[in-house]
Formats: sequence, C-alpha cells, structure tokens
Amino acid sequence: MNNLLVKSLFLASMATSLLLTMACSQSEALEIQSEVVSPDKINQIIANVERLHPDISDELKQQVAEIAVKSIENQIFVEGGSFDMGDFGMPCNAYRDRPVYDPNDICNSTINPYDRPVHKVALDSFSMSKYETSVYEFEHFKLAHHQPLPEPEFRKDEPDHWMFKPDSPTGTQKWQEAKDYCLWIGQLTEKKFDLPTEAQWEYAARDRGKYIYYATNDGTLKDNQNFPRTAFQKVELLPVDSFPPSPLGFYHLQSNAVEWVNDWFDPDYYKHSPEHNPQGPEKPITVSIKHRSPNQYKVLRGGSTSWSPNVVMRRATEKPDLQVHAPKYGFRCAVQETNTIN
Repeated sequence: MNNLLVKSLFLASMATSLLLTMACSQSEALEIQSEVVSPDKINQIIANVERLHPDISDELKQQVAEIAVKSIENQIFVEGGSFDMGDFGMPCNAYRDRPVYDPNDICNSTINPYDRPVHKVALDSFSMSKYETSVYEFEHFKLAHHQPLPEPEFRKDEPDHWMFKPDSPTGTQKWQEAKDYCLWIGQLTEKKFDLPTEAQWEYAARDRGKYIYYATNDGTLKDNQNFPRTAFQKVELLPVDSFPPSPLGFYHLQSNAVEWVNDWFDPDYYKHSPEHNPQGPEKPITVSIKHRSPNQYKVLRGGSTSWSPNVVMRRATEKPDLQVHAPKYGFRCAVQETNTIN
C-alpha cells in the first residue's frame, strides 16, 4: 500500500472520529433526567433533536428535548372498550350542574341535532395527554422551526397578557398547527403522537364511556372549584393544571381552551359511523350550519372559558384555517399505540 493511500485512509479515519466525537459531545451536553422515561429513550430523543434541529442554539435544544420527554411523561393510558357515543340524554328535570343519568327519564342534553344519534363505538387502547398543550410548549415548537411567535405586536405591547403566559393553554390560528405539533413530538420521541379522534376524546372525558355529563373530578359543576366559572365574567384562560383532574387524571377537558381533534365534520356522520375506531369522514365535505356560510369544518371538543358549560357529548365546529390567531382554540396530543408508552 503506497504512502499516499495510507495517508488518505488515516485522514478519513480521523475525520470520522472527529465527527463522532462532536456528535457525542453535543448529545452529552444535554442533560435530562426522568423517573418515567428510560435513559435509552432520552438519548434517542436528544439524538433526534440534534438531527432535526442542528442549527438551533444549545439552550433551545435542551428545552425541546425536555418538552419531548415531558410529553411522554404526561400521557395517560386509556384502556379501550365499547361505549354509547353521542347525546345519550339527560333527565328532563335534573339540576343542570349535577345531573344523574336515568334511562327512564330522558330529554336531549344538547341543542345540536348533530350530537345525535347515540351509536355504539368500540375503541382500541390509546394514550392522551393529561394537559392541554401549553403556550411554552407551542412557542418552542415555533422557535425550533424558525417561525414567528403569534401576535407579535400585541405581545410587544402587553407581554404579561394571559395569552402569553407559559403555563396557559396555547391558542392556534390553524388546525394544521395543532396537527403538526403532535406529529413533531412523534418525530422527536419516535412514538405515534397525533391529535386524538373525537371518539377517543369523548371516551376519555367520560371516564371510559360512562354515562356522565361533565369531565370534572366528580362529574358535577362547582363554580371555581372544579371548573373555571368565567362565562359572562372574565374570559382569560387558566394554567393547564388548574382545578382537580378527572378520575382518569385529565385536566380541563371540561372547560379552558376548546380543543381541536383529528376529525373532519359531517353533521350526519353519527348516522353511519363505523363501530370500530371511527376516524371521522375520510375527506372534508362542505356543509351548512345554522347562522354560518357553507364551508368545510373540523371538530372541536370541550369548551372555552367564554362559553357556558357544556356536556361532554357536545360537538363544536370551526374552519380549519382561521384569519387570526384564536387564543382559545387549543389542543392536546394523543398517542395512537395500544400499549402504554410510560
């Protein structure tokens, strides 16, 4: 072997070693500990942050990796099963804040005709975040992708507004932003993160499909004790961990930000929904809703602090692409895997 070839091989070997050393030193610079997520998974997340976002600062890499680890920690495993989805009715003369299901005394619990008919649904197991996605998390998603933060002028004038508080639920301008955030967490963690389907959302909010009306700690509404009674008073959103969680451990499925889910909206979908793992319509359809122009809509579930309290069967709708940032249109992520991830 001539000297020139030996020298070339040596230099190539040194360059490879240097690149590996630099990669290792970059990864080792990020330090994250978790009582839930394994060291191997943390190292995988760190490597994915380096791979997907090589040009962001070390501080931002650390924060992004921490968000990804926390996203796994915050997932609640929901065992699958069958339930009656939709407006199963409410006793006609019940106390609105503490109704108890009685199959012999049933009136409609919502005014929306498209919350009906009740239909049998069977879901595989899945996981869903105990919290709504926070302003802090969503803003770091934007920063990692070199995208501007929402409402720059208003943020400059009123930096302490509740809309910008790190622990408030984030708003959105587009349904796609919520979708992209969850898929991004999936890229970082190599888990099947996505938005929940509306069937998954309702099943979780009703404690695995029980005949309950409110996703609070005890199925009732107690002003400013287990839900934010802010309708017609103040309208700010509250931190994502305010008030006691539901029996399954979820916060603010009842009321804070209203939440995007994965499904397109079809007012007749419940009439022909498949029983096993319904995903909503396969493609968007143009529909007419009372007082609104014909359009294509996505489904939202839950309720915001500026709405009157709603039972958890109620479906809300909105165009997937809004003209302005909507601070009360939030979301939480789910993991579409049948085994627990934490």
